[in-house]
Amino acid sequence: MLWFHSVTREQRCLPGPPTSEVLFHYVYQEEKPLLSFGQQQLRISLDSTNSHISQPIRGMICLRLQTKVAICNPGTKKFQTLPDIQAHKDAVVTSFLGYDEATKVFKVLCVTMLHNIEPSLRAYDYQVLTVALGEEPSSSWRRITCTKDHQPETQGLCKGGILYYGARSTSHEPLVMKFDVRSEEFTVIEFPDLYISTYWNYVIYNGKIALVNDSDFLDGIVNEPNGDIVFHIWVRDETAKEWQRIRVEIPSWEQNAGNVQYVFRGTTSGTNKLVFAQYYSYEDDFSVLYYDTVTKKLRKIQIEGLGDGIRSVRTILDHVDSTWPL
Repeated sequence: MLWFHSVTREQRCLPGPPTSEVLFHYVYQEEKPLLSFGQQQLRISLDSTNSHISQPIRGMICLRLQTKVAICNPGTKKFQTLPDIQAHKDAVVTSFLGYDEATKVFKVLCVTMLHNIEPSLRAYDYQVLTVALGEEPSSSWRRITCTKDHQPETQGLCKGGILYYGARSTSHEPLVMKFDVRSEEFTVIEFPDLYISTYWNYVIYNGKIALVNDSDFLDGIVNEPNGDIVFHIWVRDETAKEWQRIRVEIPSWEQNAGNVQYVFRGTTSGTNKLVFAQYYSYEDDFSVLYYDTVTKKLRKIQIEGLGDGIRSVRTILDHVDSTWPL
């Protein structure tokens, strides 16, 4: 299993406003020992207020800075620049990377929203670009239709050629959006009947898309008197077209976690072991908790080589090195 860490830290040594430096760091996880490269695989300076980094798919990531877009292979440190997104200068731009496993095609989905616009301008716009890796861009952004206008609010998660992400409708109701990468069609999935917070995240749980509420951990409501934790996640059953509520109980949580706040990042493929990562970093200290659902053992793993000055860390499980050319 390969853990992929996107590490963001502030750079204040240059004149003007601080910029963010993003480091992509690989950690190979084995039972004994834990192997880490101890080095950054790729270093990028970005304006954090206008930039976005997609979830990795097949070892590839999509970088966006306002309307500038590029596909990147962190392992080879190579980039492929894509055509600029066609959007109004005042539009809010959101982008996602998707992959169709059947046709082996990458696509970038872009959703733009424009507030307080003139009647002649579109408030919501949906565009798609097909990516030919290793080749000069032969296609341009194509406008597609969506019957449910929405503003994306979460990271995207692509599984089986379907891209999932959280959004809000024009009436501010929470939505789970489902985008078919091949057909380029949107579907709205009914949100589970639960308390709505701003901390819902999408993870893979035993091979299925699931929703987990990070605020359960941040508010401390999961702590049991004996030091165990109990929390719930909502798992999507695409066959039954319904959400299933799963109760998870983990012993000895307080003993291993201490006062550090961790959030659930999903299960590892093949082993179905649960991984929890720190929500905040503390100087250069960063660790994960690794729970074996069979042995009922919880162990803490220290991740080394991330460096100091960390502002935030994103942890993605089961990353693979890419063989795609750029």
